[in-house]
Amino acid sequence: MTDRSSEELARHISTIIKNLLVTGRQGAPAEGLLAFNPLYFQILRMVGGSEGTRPSVMASDLAVPRTTISAAVKALQGKGLVTTTPDQTDGRAVVVSLTRQGEEVLAAITRQDNRNAKAMLNALSKQERPGFVKAMKKIAATVSESPES
Repeated sequence: MTDRSSEELARHISTIIKNLLVTGRQGAPAEGLLAFNPLYFQILRMVGGSEGTRPSVMASDLAVPRTTISAAVKALQGKGLVTTTPDQTDGRAVVVSLTRQGEEVLAAITRQDNRNAKAMLNALSKQERPGFVKAMKKIAATVSESPES
């Protein structure tokens, strides 16, 4: 890929992010329940898909320092979206779980994600959509691989 192609793609990605996430063209992020913060949104997604998640697992999966996760979890606790409890398998560790309010915010994030996805698909013809979804799946898998792979 030429530098020109990557620069053009970067501009398009920036435009999509700005219009869907920052300016909320498809509605306010999290339906206005939580200001857009990619780390907070990812933590809520991770915790929502489990019975409780250790901060160390979040840090590893998100490739961010544990101190960053710790600060984010404390902020989400302060907003009443998550709780921490001792890990039953290791009393020295804690697990993070969603509160009822956290579940409501996560549901709003998911609805917003779906509206954003529909907006992108609606920009394409019905014939273009399967190829776009397939390409996005490939990109998601590739960027998710660890750098050592």
